[in-house]
Amino acid sequence: MKIKFAKYEIEFLLRKKDRDIKQTVNHNTGQTANSISDLLPKGDLNTIEFVSHELKGILGSTVMCVYAIRDGLLGMLNFKQRASIEATIRNLSRLESTIKDFLDLSRIEDGQLKNRSVQFNVNNDVIKEVEDAFISEIYESRMLLENNIAPDYLIKTDRNLLLTVFNNLVSNAIKYGSHGGKIIINSEDIKNKTRFSVYNDGIPISAVEKEKLFKKFSRLESEQNKKIKGTGLGLFITKSIVKALGGDIWVEPGEKGNTFIFEIGRN
Repeated sequence: MKIKFAKYEIEFLLRKKDRDIKQTVNHNTGQTANSISDLLPKGDLNTIEFVSHELKGILGSTVMCVYAIRDGLLGMLNFKQRASIEATIRNLSRLESTIKDFLDLSRIEDGQLKNRSVQFNVNNDVIKEVEDAFISEIYESRMLLENNIAPDYLIKTDRNLLLTVFNNLVSNAIKYGSHGGKIIINSEDIKNKTRFSVYNDGIPISAVEKEKLFKKFSRLESEQNKKIKGTGLGLFITKSIVKALGGDIWVEPGEKGNTFIFEIGRN
């Protein structure tokens, strides 16, 4: 209960501050403030980051205990008990994602995103880790993840930031793609840049939704999508990271599905 309360307390604080910002007008320029960091006291950002770090530590211990129960290390489970434990694991996974979003948001608003470029193999050092992270969700959704990036493809950029981008886009594809559908990852060289794309075969995004898709706390408004839980921060964080890598990101809806495309420098 303590973890759950803290999660909603942080989310309430962020949403309230963001609403206050949007309602605050600069009387000299007539422009509305665009960022939490414009008005949010430094202490509040530090508090959010501190609480998120504390929750992350508590969550790690909790997950270990739950896995021990699920795997029968504390005794055999009956069907109902196992189902309950699996539901708990899913909820903990959502909480982990929420905490990560808050930590990433704190770093972005505090100007802490740094591009530490090194050369690495995209498949070995990023895509494989993404596949491992989402193997359970992909299996439960009966989805197929198709990776078309060349096995020996090298890039020079920040590995951790690129990993976060792919994690967010694949997570988004699992949430909004169709059950039993396909997620397709592609890459293409364009002059001195690499264009990556992540496709999912979910409901095509409307022109109205495209306009607000990468904004803070934005959520897709269709009845089906309203059932999907999340902070509304994932794509905002993704765009902020891509820009920190010197690139840009956009979405191209098709007759069926959506393709999220981003370009970053290759060297």
